[in-house]
Amino acid sequence: MRGVAVIVAAGSGSRAGVDKIWEKMGGETVLMRSVRPFLSCPAIEEIIVVVREGKKSLAQGTFKGLPVSVVVGGETRSESVKNALDFAVERFGTKDVIVAIHDGARPYLKEDLIARCMARAAKEGSAVPALPCTDSLRRMTEEGNKAVDRREYVAVQTPQCFDLGRLREAYRRVPEASDDATVYEAIFGSVSLEKGDVENKKITYLSDIYEGFPRRVGVGFDVHELRVGRRLVLGGVTIPYEKGLFGHSDADVLTHAIMDAMLTAADLPDIGHFFPPEDPKYEGADSTELLAEVVLAIRAKGYAVENVSATIMAEKPKLAPYLPEMEKKIATIIGVPKECVRFAATTTEKLGIVGEEKGMAAEAVALLLRICDSAAEG
Repeated sequence: MRGVAVIVAAGSGSRAGVDKIWEKMGGETVLMRSVRPFLSCPAIEEIIVVVREGKKSLAQGTFKGLPVSVVVGGETRSESVKNALDFAVERFGTKDVIVAIHDGARPYLKEDLIARCMARAAKEGSAVPALPCTDSLRRMTEEGNKAVDRREYVAVQTPQCFDLGRLREAYRRVPEASDDATVYEAIFGSVSLEKGDVENKKITYLSDIYEGFPRRVGVGFDVHELRVGRRLVLGGVTIPYEKGLFGHSDADVLTHAIMDAMLTAADLPDIGHFFPPEDPKYEGADSTELLAEVVLAIRAKGYAVENVSATIMAEKPKLAPYLPEMEKKIATIIGVPKECVRFAATTTEKLGIVGEEKGMAAEAVALLLRICDSAAEG
């Protein structure tokens, strides 16, 4: 069996008040987070993202270099799915192909649910994730409302998986429906239900984007001596000055403080543990390269950076002209928009080792979002 995923993202986001799938969650768009589990799922060979007119170029740029095709959707969800199915059939045919239809506004999807639904659809022709209703339900009619037994109902999620040929045939014969299971059922009878995931929520309103995302704050501090003959490197930017910071690596106090802030927020040991000063491998090391390793470490713990703020303490030179370049460089490395990184520079009014121009210091604060379980936790 071959697996194809269709991510439906051609809606207007009218209830959210914004085009919600392009909103950022921890540095990535809602849409990218909805696509990402399919990229790592062995059961999926190709991904088709359906976007509305005017967003195709943006989507193509977003997914450049990935096994993702972009298709323009229609006025309704059903029309959008039909366009994607036609594209899939033209590319793959219909023999032994299972298609998974997923809402672009469900960014909490886990690979396990994809794999279970794909496997079931391969055996039974369909698989629709569903969960028991936990809220009390009432049926609304023209005569009024009436309580119903919620045990008789389930809440349906995506991805909904089907034999590609059958689903395409069903969509040819059923003009409109709220979901793919309804279309399939109308032509081929009942669908198979697979246990869903309570965390696989759909974003409807803007406030839903960060619902359930635990946050952790970390603080980092570093100080280094100034010496003649050393390069002055701050935030990965070399600054012309007669002195530079002394240390085992390039002694970039700003980047070191940011790393410690990120590590402590993720409940990890400090940079001395990861990059021991007695290890010759790190002699003269570029601290921004070490920062990239820290980013991988916190991601392995299931965290993403939301924003970073830092203050550099230095009597001289004037650092304000260099701050935007530092912010841009650090933002690129940690994978967030530039506006999520902000630095300030201050003096200590000639007090202490900073005021006496014997050293520089930096303090940083990092805010992390817990976006998934860590690799260690599975």
